[in-house]
Amino acid sequence: MQCIVGPVAAFFTFIGSMGNIPLAAVLFGNGVAFAGIMAFIFSDLVVLPVLRIQARYYGWKMALYILAVFLLILVESALLLHYGFAAFDLLPDPGSAKQVVDRDFFKVDYTLFFNIGFALMTTVFFLWRFFQAGMPGLKTASFKEKILLALAVVALLWLAVGASLPIWSDV
Repeated sequence: MQCIVGPVAAFFTFIGSMGNIPLAAVLFGNGVAFAGIMAFIFSDLVVLPVLRIQARYYGWKMALYILAVFLLILVESALLLHYGFAAFDLLPDPGSAKQVVDRDFFKVDYTLFFNIGFALMTTVFFLWRFFQAGMPGLKTASFKEKILLALAVVALLWLAVGASLPIWSDV
């Protein structure tokens, strides 16, 4: 049952590939079965943003068909992995996942400054290209697409403020 709940949770949360692995480790350390974790990790292609993109290109009927096929395959794959590992007594120990939770994820070192520098460089480059090209697509975008863009900008600002709070709280 957990191998079905994992993709459903991933569908509504859409954390993304890099966020799935630490969250999967936390879930595994708190009692979620290996099959549920594998299904959760495989669920990158059965999330709402991907479904919307597929629906736009292929239509809703085909997008829902692709969703159903991917869901079936990832649940089967997760179950095969679980029982295959169990047959050879290779299932990982859930206690080993606690190590992932207990580490420091943030340090002020050279990688922080490289990340900030490259993020600023990338932002400036893409904004420059966007305005140089005359804001392509924005003038012809539908009202719904403009709302989604505004929400994406608000989410990015929220993320930037949240990421900077630990820096300012130590000052």
